[in-house]
Amino acid sequence: MPHNSKDNLQSTNPNFFHEMIEEKRGSTVTDNEKQPKLSLSKKSGIYPNEQTLHGVNLGNWLLLEKWMSPGLYSSPDQKDEYTLCEALGDKAKGIMRAHRESWITEADFKWLANWGINAVRLPFGYWILEADGPYVDSIDIMDQAVDWCEQYGMKLLLDLHGLPGCQGPEHHTGRGGHFQWPKDANCYARSLDLIEQFAQRYKDKSCINGFSVVNEPHETIDAKVLIKFYEASIERVRKHMPAEKVAAVIAAYPENLMSTYHGCVPHIENVMTDVHLYQSFCGWENCDPFTYIYAASRRGEQLGKWAQQGSFVIGEWSLSWPKELHDVLKTWPTSMYDQLMRAYASTQLAAFEQANGWYFWSYKVIDRPHWSFRDAVERGWFPSKIDG
Repeated sequence: MPHNSKDNLQSTNPNFFHEMIEEKRGSTVTDNEKQPKLSLSKKSGIYPNEQTLHGVNLGNWLLLEKWMSPGLYSSPDQKDEYTLCEALGDKAKGIMRAHRESWITEADFKWLANWGINAVRLPFGYWILEADGPYVDSIDIMDQAVDWCEQYGMKLLLDLHGLPGCQGPEHHTGRGGHFQWPKDANCYARSLDLIEQFAQRYKDKSCINGFSVVNEPHETIDAKVLIKFYEASIERVRKHMPAEKVAAVIAAYPENLMSTYHGCVPHIENVMTDVHLYQSFCGWENCDPFTYIYAASRRGEQLGKWAQQGSFVIGEWSLSWPKELHDVLKTWPTSMYDQLMRAYASTQLAAFEQANGWYFWSYKVIDRPHWSFRDAVERGWFPSKIDG
């Protein structure tokens, strides 16, 4: 079916999209339009005897991303947290404090726990611990996040999202276009020192079961250099967080580098690979929605192969569509579109059970429900509750 056509779509049938997708497999599947509780398999998580992690990212909290809350920015020149704080000058401290105290609160942790989420991934910039340049530190907010995870029984994956010198040119390192790591020896050494400081600070927190030492290092970084950093940073973490309690999490980014980094340090105990799976970034711009979702379902085969090679988590994923396909789908009737979104969500959830866990990006995004877990749940795209 051409993706710009709605001919023959039986929007009154709540199982229609699942049936169309499963037809490609030669089987049938039923779904409940009311989206009952979704029971997911129990599998060894980040360390032995732990259930599979069903989590969300708490993005745009301890490291800002402009696209997630653009109202904070008053100029096109303010592109990231660094340039925002630089432009705010003396006002930066108060504005950043107000944002971090309101973007995520205890009520959000309570809502997530009640819905069935058992884990969170906490992205943060290195400056949270100590202010640097225009950046504003907020370690007390991070301390509070850790305490809320303890209080509500959630496992916590610490995610060092922005390193000194920036591990890539993207805005989500904190400072877009400033790619100095790991070539800058001072930034490299500082990164290791800061990793150890965070590990020491939170070593007694039972909720922490993973420490991701770098998010999305740029693919041009030499693999030997990055693996050496993984070994050195894990050594720093292990001084304070033992392998039997906390996994060392390393990044395989982009996805095609799983073959390089998944299992790259076999001599180190309890190492988890973090891979990010965004269907919308995988070249499916010119297909129909059924093929698009079917492709997502086929990911389970590859994930199963990765699982045989070692432990891994899907650190980021979403319900986003390629722009070309999204522009067509937004013209569909709401009821039909919601059915499609439910099929898209449940298909990915089923495939991702091959992993040791997953974390949706992100819990909260302004006016982008495909990226906002809270909005997606409230629109009925996810089950009423996850049980697992």
